[in-house]
Amino acid sequence: MNNEITNTQTQNLIPYSQFEKYLQNLGLPSEGVIASERERGMMARILPETIETLKPETKKGAVYLSKFVASAAIGLYDASLNYVWNEVIISLREKVKLYGLDLFFDAAVGGDVRESYSTEEDLLLIKDNTLIDACRKLEIISDVLHQKLKHILYMRNHIGASHPNTESIRTLELLGWLETCVNDIIADTPSEGAIFVQQLIINIKKEDLVISEARLEQIKETLARQHSRIAGNLLLTLFSIFTRTNTSQSVRGNILKLAPIAWDLSIDNKRYEIGFKIDQLGLNLDEETFNIGETFIEKCNGMSYKTTSSKTRELNSLLNRLYRTHNEWDNFHYEGPIAREIKKYIPTTADIIPSIEDKLIKTVLICRIGNGVDYYNGVSPSAKPHYDEIIKLLSPSQIKILMRFINASEIRNSLSSRNRARQLVELFQLINLDLQEGRTAEAIEYIVSNIEEKGYNLFKTRELTSYYDTL
Repeated sequence: MNNEITNTQTQNLIPYSQFEKYLQNLGLPSEGVIASERERGMMARILPETIETLKPETKKGAVYLSKFVASAAIGLYDASLNYVWNEVIISLREKVKLYGLDLFFDAAVGGDVRESYSTEEDLLLIKDNTLIDACRKLEIISDVLHQKLKHILYMRNHIGASHPNTESIRTLELLGWLETCVNDIIADTPSEGAIFVQQLIINIKKEDLVISEARLEQIKETLARQHSRIAGNLLLTLFSIFTRTNTSQSVRGNILKLAPIAWDLSIDNKRYEIGFKIDQLGLNLDEETFNIGETFIEKCNGMSYKTTSSKTRELNSLLNRLYRTHNEWDNFHYEGPIAREIKKYIPTTADIIPSIEDKLIKTVLICRIGNGVDYYNGVSPSAKPHYDEIIKLLSPSQIKILMRFINASEIRNSLSSRNRARQLVELFQLINLDLQEGRTAEAIEYIVSNIEEKGYNLFKTRELTSYYDTL
């Protein structure tokens, strides 16, 4: 069939000389208007093979591809380049709709004008270059394909029919661009995951939607089968909808059910992007939206993914509150919630920020050995598990910082209290001595064996003074 088409096209080509004469008879320029017979013959032989790679349903609506073929057959290659590019843009817009307009506009527009973009009609206002860049950012297209499309767009702008020029296009050049556009964009059908997420986003906006536990489990299983990009883009879209001031409470409630699932299945860069967005809201003094965003990331247990500057600022404030609360009346009741908030920022050792390290260790140490009273042995029962979790995260170098603080007069002198001495022993029992430096492990073992008998006087012994001389 392809051979028949090719032969027919080759036979029906208007000879270059005749077309040139026709233009001359009309009094129009004829030189350099259409491709030579050789170039057009090459086009007629190769073009059908590229077009045949498209599925029938894709070809059915590809009007600009028809125009490409018509102009290529005549030899108007600069117009052909324009037409295939138009088909690329239409195809990219369809992909954007599937992946989510909210997500796309967040990536493509942002800033103060973001609220002006929300509908499919608004998508037409996005420039081609911005469309390509946003698609790469959202991983709808790869980095390599992004560069290829950038090149084709450059050529379209400089040697295509969209702008005046005197350049010419060779057949193999044009066919190479066509093959990239057809195989990588036009023929690239949406994945099951993209279609699933599109429908999910449409449904999540419904006020009367009720999501059962069984449905949540089904969503989780479906998302887990997809590329992590799908879950990451869903996460960003959910955050965008959640933080809009006009989003209803019922919709936000459903989003909070889905968000932890999307969070767990996303890669870290998407989680950090959420943290960055929240930090920006804080810097912009958008208090209402900032608080809404905080609710989202807290539900996902993602406080550690906020920016370092944001985490440092917020942890510093929490540690100040904890220290004040520890020294106030009824501290046992109020320490727990603050300690729980602090732990959310540091789920792993790597999340302990160096600039806040000393303050964190000292404050937790003071609160963990308690205030010496007999009630609960001086330590807040609701806060104690969180203190223990933080202590277990400390690295060997951080344990040495802890040891240094224990020898500070503020803490060392308080160990005359039997309850505080016992709590210090409990604290040391949380530490894996096999992971510590030899001298540190020996010092800890010595304190555990002698603290209840000697109290703070223990730190005057040669065994400990020689150790602290090395710190």
